[in-house]
Amino acid sequence: NIATCAWVIFTPYSIFKLFTSTISIETAIFIFLSFIIHFFYFIFLGKAYSKFELSLVYPIARGLSVFLIPIYGIFILSETITKFALIGCFFIFYGIILTGSISHNYFTSMNGFKKLFNSGVILALSIGLVISLYSLADKQASGGVDPILFVWFTDTSSVLLFLYFQKRNKDYISYFSSNFKKLIVPGIFQFMSYAIVIYAYSTTFLSYAGTFREVGTVFGAIFAKIFLGENFTVKKTVGIVFIISGALLISIF
Repeated sequence: NIATCAWVIFTPYSIFKLFTSTISIETAIFIFLSFIIHFFYFIFLGKAYSKFELSLVYPIARGLSVFLIPIYGIFILSETITKFALIGCFFIFYGIILTGSISHNYFTSMNGFKKLFNSGVILALSIGLVISLYSLADKQASGGVDPILFVWFTDTSSVLLFLYFQKRNKDYISYFSSNFKKLIVPGIFQFMSYAIVIYAYSTTFLSYAGTFREVGTVFGAIFAKIFLGENFTVKKTVGIVFIISGALLISIF
């Protein structure tokens, strides 16, 4: 719903850029790939946030994507990575284990696997994988398209999902008018922050831009504590610190 609201707001500009810009076939292919991957992202994300705590899902999902993005950069895009960045990858891996309270006992029995699945960790890891994949597609497309137009294209997936899940209530105008204040501010922030990331992808390595964006993990966890009253165990707090530290090591060094 948030992404749909922003999509509507930025539609006039995007339509203008669509008819005044030239997009290559290669760029269009990667835009389409990101569009398809975003379907899974919005579905998994909505399911995760409806069932599990933000302070669990957000750090793990974003942390795994930070771990995978440098690997994609090295083996697919021929980017380089420093020793400090490699240490950062291990920090993130350990942080994921701590944040999700993952025990080795989870992997020794079927009952353990069920507990792991029901804890939300598996779903969060799935989101992290999806994020890393659309980040790779985003990087490949970023140099050939206006950032706002790109986000408008990819967020069309959220619009289609919104229409599908709201098909029983066809009074869309009434829905947006009654929820305008809840949707407008986060929608604009979400849209513009993503556009800034796309611009960053066009100017630097995926390994750096794609990982540094995840320092927002710490703010997400803190806001979950402040505004949602979610519980913070010592293990979860330490795990978040490791994830953020790893992201900084990868991005700065």
